[in-house]
Amino acid sequence: MEAIFQKIIANNFSDVAGLTADTSIPMSQSLINEIIAAALQGNKTIQSCPVSIHEQNQVSVRLKTNLLPWPLHLKVKLDQSVDFASFSSPKLRMWLENNRLLGGLGSFFNALPEWAKLYGNQVVIDLGSFLHTPEQKRLFALIKSVEIRTGEGKAIFDVKIEVD
Repeated sequence: MEAIFQKIIANNFSDVAGLTADTSIPMSQSLINEIIAAALQGNKTIQSCPVSIHEQNQVSVRLKTNLLPWPLHLKVKLDQSVDFASFSSPKLRMWLENNRLLGGLGSFFNALPEWAKLYGNQVVIDLGSFLHTPEQKRLFALIKSVEIRTGEGKAIFDVKIEVD
């Protein structure tokens, strides 16, 4: 089976042209926190960033950074979809609902990793920066849209995949 999957990928999915798939991927808060911790490994500024997920795309963040002696408690609201129209690669956007002054300070001090940017009260995560291999990039290119909704302790990603 591995050889068949590799052939499909090597042929740029031409053997499954016309495929469309709509899928819903629920992810627990604990899995999301594991992914965040893995993404932050080796970061010199951020020590930890556990999140609590709530209804209506509300997320609480406990950000521990080397720049301050205390953790920051942030409340953000996730956009309802991933921005696939943005320049260079898809972006996940969220909006600070408290501590908005920190957005300006964090931007000034380059407090976030290279894959995250602060623009006023907006936090933008560049999803393309997590794709390291050509296979990952080709698979990710099949994703046409991602809608995001949350429930208490989980996020649900409604993903549309198409092979042209």
